[in-house]
Amino acid sequence: MRNVEFKSKSTGSLLRGRCIEAGSGDDLSPIVIMLTGDGRKGSKSLSWENMPPKLQEVGISSFLFDFEGLGYSEGQRRSLSLTVGIDNFRSAFEFLKQQDWVDCRRMAAFASSFGASVLLLVPEIANELKAIGLKSPAAFIADAYYCEIGAINFDIWRTHGFLDENGYEFAILVEALKHNAFASAMTIDTPCLITQGDTDEIIPLQHTKYLYECLRSSDKHLEVFKGVGHGYSESDAWDRMATMFIDWFQKRLSG
Repeated sequence: MRNVEFKSKSTGSLLRGRCIEAGSGDDLSPIVIMLTGDGRKGSKSLSWENMPPKLQEVGISSFLFDFEGLGYSEGQRRSLSLTVGIDNFRSAFEFLKQQDWVDCRRMAAFASSFGASVLLLVPEIANELKAIGLKSPAAFIADAYYCEIGAINFDIWRTHGFLDENGYEFAILVEALKHNAFASAMTIDTPCLITQGDTDEIIPLQHTKYLYECLRSSDKHLEVFKGVGHGYSESDAWDRMATMFIDWFQKRLSG
């Protein structure tokens, strides 16, 4: 495992990440870039600890990084807007492409919630990849913010400008409304797998269905998990989701 550091170009914040390599010697393995959600733990959470070893077992490397204010990275989470997240991702991608241990011809991305919104809003990078995986994507993240805290807390948030319950400045929601992930998706033709739970309490299922229809790729699939919420914590849902994405990446990154 390689621990790495690099700076976000626009903000100057120090971002940290790690690479779990599957290759040996001089062999370069395909690699999946992972974009986490906006939970405070970032890549420290179990989901992001457990996915790389599963990919490694099938010969695929992983690159994880934390957005500003999350996990191991520096910066302020309270002001982690989509614009900041996009700059973080662009900086991470540029850093990764400069490394001699990366096969730039076989790169994919696995993105969740906030991270999926970021990926969708950078179509020029998305179209460089061989495959994309979106887990419960926040295609219209303003509604995700609203659903997560509810109507009463939303009014407190917009009145006071900051909310302890979600740890965000209200300005990030207003800023999010400037972006259109659906329109951006219409320019993405990379093969894409999307998963979503039909009882997700944060991401409305219809938003994910809209997103699926917007994607330009002819190689796309939406899998809806019955009775599953945002965290895939029900029964064996997380394992089924992980296996689905691993198979998706393995087939499209081989060769």
